[in-house]
Amino acid sequence: MTFEEIFNKDGLYVADGFAEGCCLKIENGTLLIVQFDDENDVFPKEEIFACYRGLFKKDYKKVFTRQSLFKK
Repeated sequence: MTFEEIFNKDGLYVADGFAEGCCLKIENGTLLIVQFDDENDVFPKEEIFACYRGLFKKDYKKVFTRQSLFKK
């Protein structure tokens, strides 16, 4: 999915090159950055995200579990 497409449905999204445990959250048209400390973190840090040009060229995937944000 493209950066523009992820705004069509609330949820968590990740793309190649993101830091481990980090993803984007779309909530009611607002973009937040979410950082999980580890795969068991149920209270991640969330901040409003300032965009940068490179986000428009990434291919995004839906995040189904926070554990998937960490390499095994």
